Amino acid sequence: MSFPNLKRVPLALAAMAACMSAHAGYTSPDGKFILSGFGTIGAVTTDNDDVLFQVPGQGGGAGETPNLNVDSKVAVQGTYKFTNTISGTAQVLTKYGADGRYSPEFEWAFAKWQALPSLAVRAGRMGAPLFMVSDFRDVGYANLTVRPSLDVYGQVPFSAFNGLDLTWQKSAGSLTFTTQLWAGNAKKDYAVVGVDAAGKRSRNEATFEVNDQIGLNIVAESDAGITFRLGHNQGKMSISAGRFDDLRNGANLAATTLAGAPLPTYQAMAPQFAAVAGLVTVDEVDASFTGLGVSIDRDNWVGSLEFTKRKTDSYVADSTGWYALVGHRFGAFTPYVGYSKLKTDRTESSPLTPSAIAVVDGSIPGAGTQISAGLDSVLAPQSFDETTSTLGVRWDATTGVALKAQWDHVKPKGEAGLFTGARAYDGKAVNVLTLAVDFVF
Repeated sequence: MSFPNLKRVPLALAAMAACMSAHAGYTSPDGKFILSGFGTIGAVTTDNDDVLFQVPGQGGGAGETPNLNVDSKVAVQGTYKFTNTISGTAQVLTKYGADGRYSPEFEWAFAKWQALPSLAVRAGRMGAPLFMVSDFRDVGYANLTVRPSLDVYGQVPFSAFNGLDLTWQKSAGSLTFTTQLWAGNAKKDYAVVGVDAAGKRSRNEATFEVNDQIGLNIVAESDAGITFRLGHNQGKMSISAGRFDDLRNGANLAATTLAGAPLPTYQAMAPQFAAVAGLVTVDEVDASFTGLGVSIDRDNWVGSLEFTKRKTDSYVADSTGWYALVGHRFGAFTPYVGYSKLKTDRTESSPLTPSAIAVVDGSIPGAGTQISAGLDSVLAPQSFDETTSTLGVRWDATTGVALKAQWDHVKPKGEAGLFTGARAYDGKAVNVLTLAVDFVF
């Protein structure tokens, strides 16, 4: 493997961040207001320009040319304590989004009532508690690796929800149990980089919504530094996109045209195009996500293991993901290794036959072929099997600043795994190198 453009990585920018004086945030004299923040400056490069590496849903990605957009972000968080039991928290996070821009958004904006020493109630916008590190998945400094495993965390496009949660804690011997019941709605813009017939890349955006969510998480923490987590949630998923509307309208027109044809053979083809319209109509369908995890931090050993399953009643594939990660601290340095796998459990296939496409092409020149190509562009990314081998090192350079170097060897087994913007891609493994500086203030 080789990274011919690595010398272009703006290491000077990373060095500036590493030299910053780290602060523990600001606390008002009366202790009621606390202000803090975090950020990451990360550069990513690969050894293959035929696909783009990204956090799923971003409006772009990294190829052979080093890219700062994949991991770079900054956030500011404030908490104000109104009384001894009531507080409010807001977090504004800026990172590269589906629209191909850096836009600040409220990741958190909630009120909290500590009803009892063991019972807390929150309402507003909060981190979606789907994974082991849900609340700090964007806080690079709090994580061993540059980013949480994409083979697991990339299965869900949203990281926050609007709603309510209740958290109850109970200690029993050396164990502390935390039970969280939550409910609400989530909405997130999502992008896939496509390639046209001329090989030019373009961004296709969609909006995901999961309403009427309800979830339950149970976490057990031991004094020995071991944490177990089990979580499940379900809701009603909807997806909207302009290109889906165009594809649905075209398929419905083709179905109507065939249904009105004089030949019974042609009429029998109408349901194929009606099925296309049905596939790209995702409106309040059942969706669920289940996760099981364990983490350890003991005697300078750190590690984690997560197993997750996603299910939907739509063209969006059912999937299973898991990862294992282990590292060991040697003073300020922590080398680590990891392995992850993402598997497609169920996908939908095109209902269109070559004869049906040809008949529609004859009635409406090129329409059948265009509808078939449009559907293929929707279904192809749902075949995303891949494995990832990870090797990295973290250096805690000073208080509040960590530098990381990470190599990922990604082997897609589907169309292109989680890579996007594939053109002339031969399906070979891709090496991804990341240099990052994480900081908190």
